[in-house]
Amino acid sequence: MESVDHISTEIKHLYRARQSILSFDQFLDVVKANPHRLMRNASEYLRDCFLYFGVTNPNSDKLNETADFRRFTLFDNGTDKGIPIVGGESVQQDIFRVLQGFVRQGIANKVIFLHGPNGSAKSSTIEAISHAMQRYSETDEGSVYRFNWIFPVDKGSTPRAISGEAGKIGFSSKYEASTAKGESFATLSENQISSKLQSEFKENPLFLIPMPFREKLLKDYVANSDRADLKDVECSAHIFLSGLSKRNQLIFENLLVAYEGEVQKVYSHIQVERFFYSRQYRVGISTVEPQMSMDAQEKQLTMDRNIANLPAVLHNIRFTECVGEIVEANRGILEFSDLLKRPTETFKYLLTTVERATLALPSAVQNLDVVFFATANETHLDAFKTLPDFGSFRGRFEFIKVPYLLKISDEVKIYKRDVAAISKVKKIAPHSIESLALWAILTRIMHPDADSYPNEFRGVINRLEPFAKAMLYDRQPTGDAFVAADQSILRQIRPMILNESSRNAIYEGRFGASPREVRALIHRVGEDESFETITPMVIMTALEHFLKERSVYDFLQFEPRNKYHDAAFFIRNVKDWFAGVFEGELLSAMSLVEEGQYEQVLSKYVEQAVAFVKKENIFNQKKESNEIPSETQMNDVEVILGVSGGDPLRFRESLLSRIASYKIDNPKEKIDFGVIFFDHLQRIKEHYYGQKSLLISATLKAILAPDSEAQKKFSAVENASAKSTLLELERKFGYDRVSAIECVRFLMTVKNQSLT
Repeated sequence: MESVDHISTEIKHLYRARQSILSFDQFLDVVKANPHRLMRNASEYLRDCFLYFGVTNPNSDKLNETADFRRFTLFDNGTDKGIPIVGGESVQQDIFRVLQGFVRQGIANKVIFLHGPNGSAKSSTIEAISHAMQRYSETDEGSVYRFNWIFPVDKGSTPRAISGEAGKIGFSSKYEASTAKGESFATLSENQISSKLQSEFKENPLFLIPMPFREKLLKDYVANSDRADLKDVECSAHIFLSGLSKRNQLIFENLLVAYEGEVQKVYSHIQVERFFYSRQYRVGISTVEPQMSMDAQEKQLTMDRNIANLPAVLHNIRFTECVGEIVEANRGILEFSDLLKRPTETFKYLLTTVERATLALPSAVQNLDVVFFATANETHLDAFKTLPDFGSFRGRFEFIKVPYLLKISDEVKIYKRDVAAISKVKKIAPHSIESLALWAILTRIMHPDADSYPNEFRGVINRLEPFAKAMLYDRQPTGDAFVAADQSILRQIRPMILNESSRNAIYEGRFGASPREVRALIHRVGEDESFETITPMVIMTALEHFLKERSVYDFLQFEPRNKYHDAAFFIRNVKDWFAGVFEGELLSAMSLVEEGQYEQVLSKYVEQAVAFVKKENIFNQKKESNEIPSETQMNDVEVILGVSGGDPLRFRESLLSRIASYKIDNPKEKIDFGVIFFDHLQRIKEHYYGQKSLLISATLKAILAPDSEAQKKFSAVENASAKSTLLELERKFGYDRVSAIECVRFLMTVKNQSLT
């Protein structure tokens, strides 16, 4: 019982804090304190919702070379199921840009049309926006109000019809006295209410103030709030429209006549109610599924109790009720899910409805306050473009592409929840999901068109293979295929490569493995009981089986071109990639050298070489003095790096150029020699490991020894190294014993039984 009391107290506190029920006078006090907030239409509200949750500006992709994409935090919050929207910064930016256009125009006169391949998060993006609206409406800044009509009853008297001095509109003398004093019926208890009529369109209560009085009052409020001159005040044009529905307008007019123009008495019947957006309960947020049904209907009310108990003065009104998805969505957003799956005739009304922001009903034309969204896949859109009617719709749609992701690190994040679920019943080795994500990204990448680049870049573009392109997109080293100068060029033109096909109908990210298909493969592997740990090798085997279903998936039917669209070859890419990654982890786990030793060797060499080129001295911390760079130390490292013969000055100058180029491309990034000179670092590592190749080979064979008898063939040092390596693979990288041994066996096979 104590728990129930606590819940009751908390809910009562929340109810009062949110000011859920107000009289009209109280509502105007709220408006006076925050006029801009309470005058917003749906576009302004949604724009402010985006901004309320904040923005971040990560190291994201660029549309051009001057402006980074912003990421809106509301998409990190995700849907009501807690699923964040990974990537898609360009889509978010485009939606926000359209909303800003609606705000400037004062009307949402286009459908925000999200189109892309199946599973590219079109509907999820809208769900995230809906969820953010719901959360925003629960805050003080996002508070939003509608109104109800309240008609009281005195159970001890009989309602009287209007008749001069004898009575006003059918209320007892007690309630007539209340209206005379300007009191409100808003807070009457249920047993004191005869009828309560809700406004089905959730109109802003401000529309109850007739023009031009509304304009004068609101401009006064804004002038006082902004401390501005009245003549300089501008308000959005929508707030001065005739916003009431026909039913509400008729009730208002009839009451005003009955009260002989005393509008204060009319307002005594107004109950202002705060509401909260909800996708689940269709409050200000609604979805039209691809079905053959009308989106708005009007029906006459006859047997409704609230209608029967209305005062006599309102009995002459033919009451109707509007229902449907558009009605539910008023003052919010309406999504047409898979719009183009419906016959064109069923949504032609959008041509006028959206452009004019009005809804034609049998009895009236209703002004709407809705932000329209629609989704469709590319197949249906391509077919739609061939229809004669497409020209009419094109001007009413704001098309926004929603492609598949093209960054491996983003793709991995999509499957975070799936991995968490599977991990409860089966172990997942490091890089397993990353291997699958890499393959998926490779299937989506398109062959670059070298002719669309300046002449000086065409050579390097022609040599850009899918794997290198995927690494470039994810800001990872592109491998040994490019020398340092080429790497610098690729980093420089990366925005151009990313944006190359964005304006084309066939754009990068339109085709390839969808996240839904990848997710299905993950769960299929998770349910397979033939192995106890999911490893990258298990993923590769699953992919090989997946390729046998070529007739099922369109992207598997593409003809390979210069290694692009070659799903089978991409598995080889994944194998080579994982072999390189695991080799590095394995050698690190062997602890043959101190952590960071290679980086120290490289860093010291680069500092000396740069100082040599600049003709500067280096500060020796041990001796606490400046000294000239050591030619002997530089030469030793240059031998490892393969700099032989001739004057090494040119090589050292190239180091300085690479540092300068990196700083230009990444002005906010801290200089990391291991990143800038990743190829040199790899050479240094290979050199030191090459010196210990015999111990490495023996250690790996000892790891694979099936039992203690087989281990006797190895020395105590080699067996100790094997045991220590397995422990370090688990501690540093997260491999369990089973997956570590499988990965070692895989690496030995790839390297033909030897690492060197």
